[in-house]
Parts: sequence; structure tokens; C-alpha cells
Amino acid sequence: MGRGSFRTTTAASWGASRNAATAYRSYANATTAQPTVQRTATTVTRYQQGSLSRELAGSITGNIAASYALAASAQETANELIAAQSYQLKLLQNDVGYTIQPGSVLFEWAGDRYIDRLGKLYRNPDPATGLGALAGQMDYSTGLITLDVLDGGDNTIEVQSLTGRLGNQLVNSVTFRTPGAPLRPGSVSLIGATIDGETVSATAGFSGTIVGDFVRGAVDYETGVVCLDFGVNVFDDGSYIEEPWYHPDDIDEDGYVFKPVEVFADSISYTCVAYSYIPLDADLIGVDPVRLPSDGRVPIVKAGDVIVVHNTQNDELPNPLSAGQEIILSRSGVASVELYDSSSPPLRVPSTAYSFDKDAQLLTMADPLDLSGFTYPIICSHRIEDMALVSGVQINGQLTVASGLQNSYPVAGTYVSSALLFGDLQARAFNLFDQKTWSGVWSDDLIGDATSANYNEINYPIAVTNAGAVKERWALVFDAEDHFQVIGEKYGVVGEGYITNDCNPINPATNQPFFFIDYRGFGAGWATGNVLRFNTDGANPPLWVARTTLQGPAEEPSDQFTLQIRGDAE
Repeated sequence: MGRGSFRTTTAASWGASRNAATAYRSYANATTAQPTVQRTATTVTRYQQGSLSRELAGSITGNIAASYALAASAQETANELIAAQSYQLKLLQNDVGYTIQPGSVLFEWAGDRYIDRLGKLYRNPDPATGLGALAGQMDYSTGLITLDVLDGGDNTIEVQSLTGRLGNQLVNSVTFRTPGAPLRPGSVSLIGATIDGETVSATAGFSGTIVGDFVRGAVDYETGVVCLDFGVNVFDDGSYIEEPWYHPDDIDEDGYVFKPVEVFADSISYTCVAYSYIPLDADLIGVDPVRLPSDGRVPIVKAGDVIVVHNTQNDELPNPLSAGQEIILSRSGVASVELYDSSSPPLRVPSTAYSFDKDAQLLTMADPLDLSGFTYPIICSHRIEDMALVSGVQINGQLTVASGLQNSYPVAGTYVSSALLFGDLQARAFNLFDQKTWSGVWSDDLIGDATSANYNEINYPIAVTNAGAVKERWALVFDAEDHFQVIGEKYGVVGEGYITNDCNPINPATNQPFFFIDYRGFGAGWATGNVLRFNTDGANPPLWVARTTLQGPAEEPSDQFTLQIRGDAE
């Protein structure tokens, strides 16, 4: 049946009596008189359009009118009839041998226009925006129309457009590939219409699973392949045993089986977001792209890696703080603490001003305590954490760990960090030599003459610990016969010493000495300008970090990451 226009007065079939109980609704600021209905309603009638909702329940007798104001168009006037029962019209005669093409129906009744979209009927759509009030539903196989919102009228219906189709293009499953791949997880959405006018709609989850109205399936985000089955879950009551699609193995644990539903093939449409990548010049990105995956994405962790799950929260400490004061934090299981003041940006309080007992979960301020250079109140930033072995990684970013986590983590402020394991490492002190005059040049070889004085490294070697040593070149520069400055190439002046006292400058990051020099190793004959040079290595290897950002608009106002050297160090 081709497109055309005809007028009918006898083909309309009523599925509900015209004497059904009704209620009129009018918009606020209407300028016309309100219709009057004398009816008794005993059913519950509900009308909803956008944010407008009205429910009539119980026994209602007399004139019924409901008024609403539309925020977007307060001056708009209209009357709509809310039917206590649905009205049914039929646009096709029985056994005509064809179905209706979705999206082809347009008819007028009682001065209102109705169009169909994927099985839904919309009343008086706006020509500019296409928006209209949802008024009912349509069955494309029988031509049966069910209206829930109408203005009444006689039996005269003018069908202005209707297209029939021979040879139904119906499917109950489809498999296709998107034009591009890989796809962005969670970006695949689809819509369609069943033969009886129901709307098929679904959105794929981040795992690729598709579950929605009248559809189930999956999408492979890497290849772009989508597999869909159309149908509904029905209870296996024994009435489907003779159906060709029925099989006992398909019954789930709740006793339901998936019943196929026919869908118009050409009504199925989908949207997705596909990634495309352009190889860049290695000189621009600083990394040879040959070593990168083809899509440019590098996984942070993989199965077998170690991760750190951590959450950091802040406690405001008592104001003021006193020397030796003991403080219990707001939660247990704290692995580490850091103290900051309230200035902007905040200043970090040195670790020498406090100590934290992990076993007792007790924060103790130093005695004596000097916080005169900091702004109160002092904030304690405390962290709980778990190190875990990764046993599984999903494409959507979900991680599975081999053992459970010991702590409970809130969603807000909880992060997962990758951990790079180096194995057993050991700090050391080496390359000890003396030099007569300090030239300011950091050289691992003697510059000029050696001093007449020496340090007895054999009997009193320089001691280091894994907890305090760092990779650094050190110089003990004498400014008197018995006094020297402790200078690091990168750390600068970290302390001073006398040849009559042990030298152990503190590493502020760990509150442990950088190194320990026994005063008994110093011999006689030191003079101003002399220097004792040596190097130390910490129990941490060097790292090479390369971070590349591809071209595109900025998505975050700021971005940062933190590297933390950690381990079981003594």
C-alpha cells in the first residue's frame, strides 16, 4: 500500500465506550471556557508530560478540571482529555497481508494530528522541534492504535499518510560490525521497533554487556563486533514446549526462558564512539611510537603486577599543639601521616616535629616543640593502604586482586597506584678521598693535591642505612681546623660538624641520618679549605619517566602524578 490520503468514517473500530469516565485538563492562563463532564470515575487515571503529573483516584463525581502551568510557555493554551480507559482505533482490515512501515503514519482526529515513532504515537508535534505529547501506542502488524490522551470527537478519522509493506523484513537476532574500532567503552546505544509497536532500546555497559528493553547481547569494544538477540524473558509454565525456539537448557535458575521477538530490521539504529589514531613523529612526542600499542594506549597494570590501594583523609589537630601531646586520629589502620599548616599553599611540617606509632596508632608531638613559623590550625593528612597482587584486568578498568583487602575504603578519595618492584637493594658509601682545596667542582676524581690529613676508613667506615641514604655526592668542607660544613651536590648544606663529634645529618624525608661518620676516624692536620669527598647510593634505583600527551582540547584544568619510593628498609 503506497503513500496517500483518504478519509474514512466506517473503518474506525472503538475499543472503549464513549461513555467512559473522563477528566479534562487545561493549561493555566487559558482564555476559553472549560468543558464540563458529568461522570463518576472509580479507576485511577494518571497523566504525565515532562514534569507535569496529575493523578485522580477514588470516586469523583461532578465537574473535573485540572490546571497546570508550563514553565517554558506559560501563555500556551490547550485542552486535553484524560481517558479513564484507553481508546482503540484500527487502521488496517483483518488479514490484509501486509504490515505498516514504522514512521509512516499520520492521521487527524478531532482537530489533532498524530504521528508514529518506533511504536509510539505523539500528538500535535511541534514543526520546529518535533516534540509532541506522548499519546499512545501502535501495533504495526495489525494496525491497532491505542490512545491514552485525546480530545474526543466523532468517528471521523482522516488518515493523511500510511505506508504498507509486503514481505516483512523481520529479525530476532543480528550481528554487525561498527564502521570503526576500537570503541569507547559505554558509548554504544541502540534503538528499534518490534512488530507489535514496542520500543527496543539499550545501552552497552563498560564490560560490553547489552541488556535492555526487548534486547540482550554484547559488544567487543576492541573489534567493534555487536551481537544482539531480541526478545523477552518469560516464565517457563510449560506452554512454550512446542515452540521451535524453546530448549530446556535455556531455562535460567529462576525458571525463565528467553522468548524471541520479531523486530523490523530497518528500524534498528545505533550510535557509538570509535577511536582513531594518527602516528606521530617520534621527535614530537619524545618516544619511539613503534614501541607503543597501535591505538596509543598503554596499560598501567597487568595480571601479576602489584598495586597499592589507598585513601587519604585529613584531621584538624587541636589548636594550639603542645610539646609531647598525644593525639588519636579519627580512624584506625593508618599507614602513614603528614602534617601541614593552614597557609596557602600549605607548608609541610618537618617530620622532626612529630612521630607516629603505627602499632599504637598514636601521633605524638615532639618535645621540645617549635611551630612558630606555621599557621594554625595544623592539618594531619593520614593514609590507609593495601598492597595487593593483581590477578585479573578488564578492558573497562576493573581490577581483580588475588586476596581481599584488609581495610574498608570509601569511594571518594580512594585511588589505585601501580607499584614497580626492584627486588633487594642496599645503600652504600663509596669513593672516599680528601682534597687540599675545595674548588666547588663535583668530581669523582681528585682535583689538585691531597691533604696531609686523612680519614681512617678502614677502622671507622662511613655507615649508611636503607632508610636514610640517598644517591648523592657529599663534601665535608672545612672552614676551621676542627669544623666543617656538610654539603650535598643536590641537597646543598644539610648540616655542620666537628672532628671531635660524630656527624649524622638527618634526612627530613625519613627522619633518619643520610650517613654516619665516627669522629674517631678523623686524624690530625686538617686546615681551612680542606675537603673530604665521598658518594652515597640509596636503596632505590634510578627511574626514567616519559609522559606523552596527544594533541587535543584540554579536558582537565590541571593534572599531576606522584612518585613515591617505598620499601621495607632498615
